[in-house]
Amino acid sequence: MLGPMFAIGDQGAGVPKPSARLTELPGYGRGRAGPGIAFAHRLGSNEAPDPPSAAVQAAVAKAMTGAHRYPDLRGETLAEALANRHGLPADMVAVSAGSVTMLDQLIRVYCDPGDRVITPWRSYEAYPIIVGGAGARLVEVPLDGRHRLNAAAILQACRSEARVVIICNPNNPTGTVLAPDELEALLDAIPAQTLIILDEAYADYADEAAMVAASPARRLARHRNLAVLRTFSKAWGLAGMRVGYCLADRSVIAAANAVAPPFPLPATAQAAALAALAEEDVVAARIAASLEQRGHMYEGLSALGFEVALSQANFVWLAVGAEAEALTLHLSAAGIAVRCFRGEGVRVTTGTAAATQALLTAAASWLSR
Repeated sequence: MLGPMFAIGDQGAGVPKPSARLTELPGYGRGRAGPGIAFAHRLGSNEAPDPPSAAVQAAVAKAMTGAHRYPDLRGETLAEALANRHGLPADMVAVSAGSVTMLDQLIRVYCDPGDRVITPWRSYEAYPIIVGGAGARLVEVPLDGRHRLNAAAILQACRSEARVVIICNPNNPTGTVLAPDELEALLDAIPAQTLIILDEAYADYADEAAMVAASPARRLARHRNLAVLRTFSKAWGLAGMRVGYCLADRSVIAAANAVAPPFPLPATAQAAALAALAEEDVVAARIAASLEQRGHMYEGLSALGFEVALSQANFVWLAVGAEAEALTLHLSAAGIAVRCFRGEGVRVTTGTAAATQALLTAAASWLSR
């Protein structure tokens, strides 16, 4: 459920006031229980349902023995491993505490107050917070009738000078994608002076592993104004470790690093990511399990009569409009946490087979209320 706006209010005499920009920022929502509330099925935050493997946990425990020392200044060890995986030079990779932190760095270094940032909407709810916090102006381009990015409308919005275009593909929270040829045509048409941020947090669920690894290098060879964001929070099962990264031209990486805090990742997070990279079979099994449950959810919810977007991520989007909050509350009463977007829809993360069955049972009871 979306959080409240930040309240500035009366800070009292002698207390500094934050920037007035904060009065316009939406809050970031929660997809799970708050303190003192327990859900049987946490299907609201797009987390993996299984814990890290024994090897990943062992790597983290080993890294803890050196916790009295600072880690890599810029996460160089992990950046080099990621460069090898994606077939890129190490200076075309930067790591961060989650891909959302890297997004914030890119917006801050490429945008001045008043600059226009274009993104399809509805999309990832952190975008307005980050763009507004930098003093830039977010231009929201509506999705099409199938809840997909509208490439023609994005290009139309770019006719007035845009500093940045953010493309979330697969899109969060709808899960919809632009096909590779559609995406490539869009990247070709966006002006070279505009930074394109391609947010691929859910790319692992949309294509074969080899394609997911190789596609950034191919695109970056054609588009120097492109920055690809990836994360270990979803398919790699490390949401709690907060590991993200950017693949981009050397000049873009250098700019992002200019505002990065030193030591962006603790040694434990780097160790977890490195160990996960060595276990692609574990990741493949996790993805396969997610896709299986996504199929069951899509078929079951569609059969019940819900409008379900065709997702290529680890969640499904229920376009229930004004009934989003009522459905969320009903599922919550059944012990199921989901993410509510008031007046628009409900996003449901894939989980275990038991979670899928519980969801379908609760959704059916909501329709028959």
